[in-house]
Amino acid sequence: MDKRALVFWIDVDNTLLDNDKVKKSFDEVLRVNVGEKLTRRFWELYEEIRAEKSVIDIPLTLERLRAETPQSEMDDYTYQHIHSIFEHYPYRETLYTHALDTLHHLSTLGTTVIVSDGDPVFQAEKIVNSTIADAVEGRVLLYVHKQENLQDMIQQYPADHYVMIDDKPTILDDMHHLLGSQVTTVFVKQGKYASQPLPAGFTPDISVEHIGDLLTFSKEQFLPHPTPHK
Repeated sequence: MDKRALVFWIDVDNTLLDNDKVKKSFDEVLRVNVGEKLTRRFWELYEEIRAEKSVIDIPLTLERLRAETPQSEMDDYTYQHIHSIFEHYPYRETLYTHALDTLHHLSTLGTTVIVSDGDPVFQAEKIVNSTIADAVEGRVLLYVHKQENLQDMIQQYPADHYVMIDDKPTILDDMHHLLGSQVTTVFVKQGKYASQPLPAGFTPDISVEHIGDLLTFSKEQFLPHPTPHK
């Protein structure tokens, strides 16, 4: 058996958890509680803050919506009710089929580490409330841009070889350029990026339709194989 130490870097949104479903649910909650106009404004602020900070920040989006909306359109009770729904959303119900099983399987092959982009408060709550954090024994790293924190990722969890599992081909491409043969890129074709073109010149080492497809993979399938001498 190959004794090289493996570390799996695993994304969350649309990799382990159906974030598109979460957004749809949030949209429905907003429409019921504050109506079409404020719901539309919430998503405008959501995108504005993402452009400003390069990360999704739900708490800040809600704060800005509160600050600019008069009491006559959204009273404090309604605001606190919406905030509570967002904060206590049942994320475990939006995990993809076999997501937790896959994490447990990968943990038998190497060290599993959640590496996610997002604001440090809301994203952390999502990862804890979905039980993803428990499934990886608390090994969770949160960054604005994970590929810009590669050295920290390596320092915290050193290994002989790394496996990056993500739904965003651009991140996989970046990691491939940064680490070369030290990383195996795994493209999970879930969410909006599944149907978009791959970055020019990039082909993932492994592509799967669903995160649960990795349940059948052995350690050797994630490791690079030496090119035979001619």
